[in-house]
Amino acid sequence: MSDTLLQDAQIALQAGKVAEAARLYHDLLRTDPRHFDALSGLGLLYFHTGRFEQAQYLIGEALKLDPLYLDGLCVRGVALANMKRYPDALACFERAIAMRPDFVEALTNHATTLLEMGRCEEALGGFDRILAIDPFHAIGWNNRGNALVEMKRHPEAVDCYERALAIDPGFIQAAENRDNALFELKRSTRCPPGSIRRLFDDFASHYDETMLEKLGYRAHLHLRTLADRVLPRLTPPWRVLDLGSGTGLVGGAFKDLVGGGRLDGVDIAPRMIEAARRRGIYDDLILGDVEAVLAEPGHSYDLILAADTLIYIGDLSTVFAGVSKRLEQGGFYLFAVESMDQGGWEQTTKNRFCHSESYLRAQAQRAGLDFVELMECTLRSEHSEPVNGFAVALRKPFPQ
Repeated sequence: MSDTLLQDAQIALQAGKVAEAARLYHDLLRTDPRHFDALSGLGLLYFHTGRFEQAQYLIGEALKLDPLYLDGLCVRGVALANMKRYPDALACFERAIAMRPDFVEALTNHATTLLEMGRCEEALGGFDRILAIDPFHAIGWNNRGNALVEMKRHPEAVDCYERALAIDPGFIQAAENRDNALFELKRSTRCPPGSIRRLFDDFASHYDETMLEKLGYRAHLHLRTLADRVLPRLTPPWRVLDLGSGTGLVGGAFKDLVGGGRLDGVDIAPRMIEAARRRGIYDDLILGDVEAVLAEPGHSYDLILAADTLIYIGDLSTVFAGVSKRLEQGGFYLFAVESMDQGGWEQTTKNRFCHSESYLRAQAQRAGLDFVELMECTLRSEHSEPVNGFAVALRKPFPQ
């Protein structure tokens, strides 16, 4: 009976039937409360579904039956760490390490927990121990970089992330961590996409209120004013692409031009996409980074807009090239940036980017776009101070 229930639970779990597997494990434990495989199996199931209290308890019961269950010590420790029970978590990892001093998984979890506790020097020593055992441990290099970031040793952290990526080129977290460290060093050409995604997902629920009421945001209105001045006609239909659509403020300002055309939006943050979708004005909303989306095959447009997007990108060459590719001949590109008087572009003290008129003109020419007009404006206010910017109109010329 026990063997059948255990086998059925494992089959259900492999088939993705988590609730059924949990029920079968519970049935087995009612029959035999000290069944090691049921305790460990159900504990792992709860661990992987984020039910850490149940997971640590069940794995703890399994460890009473088999104190040498090293993987169980690691799982229980990670569950306890997720519950912020750091001393108990460290005790689990230390038990495992005492039994197997070269147990890299336990060493990694131990050092990572120390880092979460703010014990950075000890964590760094732990990661050094791991990498002495296994120099090709990508997670060890990544987490060593995290320790160095906490210690404000960003150049060394970048080297660690590079080592992790050399071992595992698909290590997304290491790539994001490297980008963040480079950004802190002001050695990046744009804000890290992962950070922007998280920022605006957190911002989505109160974006309109904060931007419009507290910061006096007006970039979308400046673009509409500019459109009224430079567009050859203000009657639909237009095919419009909104880069960095956010909650749809820009789309709302230009919706009247669409009628019979189309209005599409691109945004990197899923919750911003959800907010824009609730406006009911877009034909299509694309989740993705604007540089990547513009480079892909897709619709062409009569008008491309970017109101509060390019302030997160320093080097605009990729965006301008993508816009040129997606614009119809005679089509317009209207965008806003934070302004600077001279030079090219630079990272601001607010960790955004500002651009000069000469830089924008040079990039437009490089992308094969005509410079139509530049309008000085105030994009928003911060701490009661105006944030100055440019609203710019470019056009893709007809062939000679």
